[in-house]
Amino acid sequence: MRRTLSLFTAGLLALLLAGCGAADRSDGNSGTVSAPSANTEATQSSSPADSGGSGSPSASASASAPALSAEEQSLAAAADEVIGALRDRDLARLASWTDSAHGLRFSPYPHMNDTDRVFQADRFPSFKDDGALEWGSYDGSGEPIKLSFRDYFEKFVYDEDFADATAVSIAKLASSGNMTYNGEELYPGSSFVEYYFPGFDKKLEGHDWESLILTFVPNGTDWRLVAVTHGQWTI
Repeated sequence: MRRTLSLFTAGLLALLLAGCGAADRSDGNSGTVSAPSANTEATQSSSPADSGGSGSPSASASASAPALSAEEQSLAAAADEVIGALRDRDLARLASWTDSAHGLRFSPYPHMNDTDRVFQADRFPSFKDDGALEWGSYDGSGEPIKLSFRDYFEKFVYDEDFADATAVSIAKLASSGNMTYNGEELYPGSSFVEYYFPGFDKKLEGHDWESLILTFVPNGTDWRLVAVTHGQWTI
């Protein structure tokens, strides 16, 4: 009898211990499932649905920007075509936008003058031409800028990807320097579009800003390009 009770007691204790172990495991698993991971929280907080808005910063910026006039829209479209031609090094497309009366001026700095090179649409140099031309003088040293057309283009026209500029402004300069832009004086009735980078190296505190200014004159309801002007910090 005593042996039977001992076996019964041992079995009962085993069952009780097994039940406690299962309860402990159940509590541990429940904690893991219910605790949200850091990734889950980040995904939820960045979801547009959770923010209660559209979740599109660019859409908000566009909504707050002033609407362009029909003239400004036409000018912006013309500049977009020209900057694409410059990006692609497509001189035929560039020539198609060049004003037939004024030709196309290339100026290494915003203040244009008589030393700038001006080409008619059918007289553009080729990127294959390796002969050096004089394009004005370097800021600071005053030394003449003697470069082939390709080298000038790579240094004073499309030395940065201006088609992807930080800021694009119509008839208003984002850049500021000690050389004033005088396109509207040289070409009465003209307007311009500037493609601007505020800088590339934080250590230089904006002294490495660059811009490209495209100057256009009206031609009926369209625009024609008269100048491609490079801007940068000058002494």
